[in-house]
Amino acid sequence: MRITLPKQDLSRGIAIIEFTLSLLFLVPLLLGTYVFGFRLIRSLEMEQIVSDLDHMYIRAVNFRSPGPIQNAQTLATGFGLTTTGQSVVIFSQIKVIQQADCDAANPLSTPGSVHCTNLGNPVFTEEVFVGNTSLTINGANVAKSFFGSPPLQGDQTVSVANQGNNASAAAGNTGGPTGFAKVIALTSGEVAYMVEMITATPDLTVSVFSGTPQVYARSIL
Repeated sequence: MRITLPKQDLSRGIAIIEFTLSLLFLVPLLLGTYVFGFRLIRSLEMEQIVSDLDHMYIRAVNFRSPGPIQNAQTLATGFGLTTTGQSVVIFSQIKVIQQADCDAANPLSTPGSVHCTNLGNPVFTEEVFVGNTSLTINGANVAKSFFGSPPLQGDQTVSVANQGNNASAAAGNTGGPTGFAKVIALTSGEVAYMVEMITATPDLTVSVFSGTPQVYARSIL
């Protein structure tokens, strides 16, 4: 005997199958909207934080001192800007190396005769950290500037010799340009004051869909 299903029951079955298949696309879409939406909100908040800190930094506020550090932590309330928290802020000064800098980096050479390693390129002159300097994401330490990790002295400055001669002190290359030189073209005597903030977002992470669990913001004056 041939049994024919009512059209209404057949359409219900098809609708259930279509709905189930649509969930394969809707669920990732909703999760992605949630994750990236909240990361965008944090990014906007961080942009304001680094801007405020940069305006303080360019006015010679020393973020090695307890008072300014506490001010930075207050501005970044909710972001865990502590030695064991989920955020780090990096204060950097950058300038372009001139021939006079090369001469100072090589005092035993005849002035004007040395073409030092970083001549014409932007270099770090100092790099100061506030927050978690051991911040790790996906097994890698991310507490470093987007433009490099210069060799620092005990006072978190880069020595004159390293500024001129150590390629690790460079923040980019004007020949490309690459790195910082691609962002801003500094001229002789100019100093850029840069503040970067990196925040881990383990609470906004969905495996496969959400990418690297961090948010980055930067201000340059």
